[in-house]
Amino acid sequence: MKIISVDVGGTNIRVASIESNNDNILHRTSCLIDKVGGKKVVAQIIQLIKPSIEDANGIGVAIAGAVTSDGLVWAPNIPEWKDLPLEKILRDEFYPLDVIIKDDRSSMVLGESRFGVARGHKNVAYVIVGTGIAAGLMIDGKIYSGSRGLAGSMGWFITDEKIGQDSSHGNFESKVAGPALEKNFGMNGQMLAKMASKGDIKALDNLNKVGEEIGIGIVNLVAVIDPEIVVIGGGVSKSWKYIEKGIRHTLSEWGHPVLKDIEVVCSSLGDDAGILGVYSIIKERISG
Repeated sequence: MKIISVDVGGTNIRVASIESNNDNILHRTSCLIDKVGGKKVVAQIIQLIKPSIEDANGIGVAIAGAVTSDGLVWAPNIPEWKDLPLEKILRDEFYPLDVIIKDDRSSMVLGESRFGVARGHKNVAYVIVGTGIAAGLMIDGKIYSGSRGLAGSMGWFITDEKIGQDSSHGNFESKVAGPALEKNFGMNGQMLAKMASKGDIKALDNLNKVGEEIGIGIVNLVAVIDPEIVVIGGGVSKSWKYIEKGIRHTLSEWGHPVLKDIEVVCSSLGDDAGILGVYSIIKERISG
């Protein structure tokens, strides 16, 4: 049985074909999201899925945003994606295949808990630091999404009253998410990491500051949900060895006295966390 898994982030669309008998990824493809948004991004998803549709048994899609119980999508980083009936669109396009749409937070924490570094834990926070910032929450072995599917919206934490926010991007996100790095340091996280790898003192210092800022969000999150483990994912996590020290410093300085030593680790699945998470959801539904 083959399942097609799609991860629609804030910058990229990633698609993988997965063999459900052994959970092996058979094929991958990806593209940058069309900045125009709307129907053009829907068309991109469909075109990426089509080459793998033969012999597929289902389609799972993880979205960087919110998803209602009836498959309506809100994606803050994609123009015109508000109340978009994506599940219905894909069901109609690929009938009679089963289609499920989930938010990427839930998908990623599930993927890491079943296949990655959080395996065996029942209380997990998966913190995504990429184009945006959010956290997937697992409490007592179950995904917690909240009453409106927005639980874990860490980007809306207020961590610096001097930093503004708009209707799509919260205060915390406006300070340490991917686009904020370019605004604050004149280069993206990938470039900062590249310079840091060459020993550039300024880049190393800037990434350490990023780690300290991310740590503030983790301190707040941990105090509320008391997880066993915090997993850091998203694009900024690829600079883990340069931000880890800053994160741990903030936890030590500001964390709850009992929670200062909580396990904080980098995702072992990287970009595959959401793909494998939503894959496991559609696999279970098809298998009954």
